[in-house]
Amino acid sequence: MSGNGNLILGKGAGEQNMAGAQNSFAGGLAGRKNSSGNYNSFFGYESGANNTTGSNNAFLGNGAGFNNLDGYDNFFGGYRSGYFNGSGHHNVFLGSGAGYSNSSGADNTFIGADAGGGNTTASGNVFIGSLTGSSVTTGNQNTFVGTQAGQNSTSATANSFFGFRAGANNTTGQFNTFLGVQAGLRNTTGNSNYFFGTNSGLSNITGSGNYFLGDNAGGGNTGGSYNIYIGANAGNGQNVNGDNNLAIGFEAGRANVAGINNTFLGFRADAGAAGLQNATAIGNNARVNVSNAVVLGNAANVGIGNSAPSTRLHITTGVANQSGVRLENLTSASPANATNQTKFLTVDGSGNVILGSTTSSGRIAAGAESLWQLNGRFLTSKEDNAVIIGSGVSKTPSDYNLFVSKGILTEKVKVAIRNTSEWSDKVFEKGYQLRTLEEVEQYVDQHQHLPGVPSAEEVVKQGVDVGKMDAKLLEKIEELTLYMIDLKKQNQQLQQRSERLEKENLEIRQEIRRLQQK
Repeated sequence: MSGNGNLILGKGAGEQNMAGAQNSFAGGLAGRKNSSGNYNSFFGYESGANNTTGSNNAFLGNGAGFNNLDGYDNFFGGYRSGYFNGSGHHNVFLGSGAGYSNSSGADNTFIGADAGGGNTTASGNVFIGSLTGSSVTTGNQNTFVGTQAGQNSTSATANSFFGFRAGANNTTGQFNTFLGVQAGLRNTTGNSNYFFGTNSGLSNITGSGNYFLGDNAGGGNTGGSYNIYIGANAGNGQNVNGDNNLAIGFEAGRANVAGINNTFLGFRADAGAAGLQNATAIGNNARVNVSNAVVLGNAANVGIGNSAPSTRLHITTGVANQSGVRLENLTSASPANATNQTKFLTVDGSGNVILGSTTSSGRIAAGAESLWQLNGRFLTSKEDNAVIIGSGVSKTPSDYNLFVSKGILTEKVKVAIRNTSEWSDKVFEKGYQLRTLEEVEQYVDQHQHLPGVPSAEEVVKQGVDVGKMDAKLLEKIEELTLYMIDLKKQNQQLQQRSERLEKENLEIRQEIRRLQQK
């Protein structure tokens, strides 16, 4: 036996130590085969018994780290914790049998009886609680907190389970987050799920991409995917197992059996039939019974533009003499399907739509047609007169022929441009004087609008020339494009610099590590 600075107590403890220094071995056969390992502390019968070159380890308990060979920077506390660890490093195992089967896994933290007991080569895991992750063998980057959390996971990766038996039956499912007692309990292969609340996603087995928030939310889902259930018992019903559904509210969507692409918003808003698709129910106890339908409320009134609707549909436009209702595909030019009828829709003094009738027909004639003539499909003023539509028009400049007081609604507007000089491609020409962003900022601070763009006061006085304004806005867009191109170049330069610094930093860290290992 050689080496210096060692404390060895117990029969057979450290008996094969050759060059190992500053070790503490206490207990029968503790550190028995240590040859050149340094700075180790082994306390307990057969703790670290097979360690040869591993350093910086602390094993506390009967058989703790028994098979460690060259693993380093490990802390094992408890009966046979880290028992089969061979080359694993940077691990913390606390509890009887914690990390028992770990061989080469690194950067793991297992706390609790048999926590991570089946782990062999997996790394980057955190298991806290009795039997948490006890079946994990090769799964990496998991975090399980709570008794039996993630107990049956084997090769699953990047999961986070918090709570008693949360994700207990997960085997290979990845990228899941379960929070709550028995959240995601039966999940086996489902991926990318978020379950928050006691028993949320309880029955999910293969469903993926689900978001369940609330006690028992989505509790009956087994294979449905891409659903969002928010609220206690939301989506929690037998055979509620469809895809792409949204249910928000207490017990919302519980009857959505085999439904797809449905939306339920409100207290117990739900489906009234199975197998619905593209159905929406909004409101307290709202029910939708057919696919491709939207139901608003249960015996509720709908208000648009007002806060106190008095009928099933109550529309307030805020502008006198306008209904706020538009039938785009049914206009005055549409052919009539029913002629010679004496009944029609009209409004009463309160604006309610009512069914009216007439027993005689009348016709209002106007002498205005003498001022116009029809030339083909064009209606032309005989005396080049201007047209005013609406009341209250006070500004009628002589350069214009049409004045509208309340606006124009059209499906298409085309403004003629006389020549290329009235457009804004000049921004991309060489020699264009682009302001710096600092100059733009100073201008905006002083004038409260962009350079070259008219102020609000100017627009009120002179109006807006659509063609010129579009050209000016395009000019600003093209200037923004130039700024973005410049910023992209700057960003690329910064990225290249960052990559160089990262490479240098990596080399420095590697050199420090090399020096530390000497």
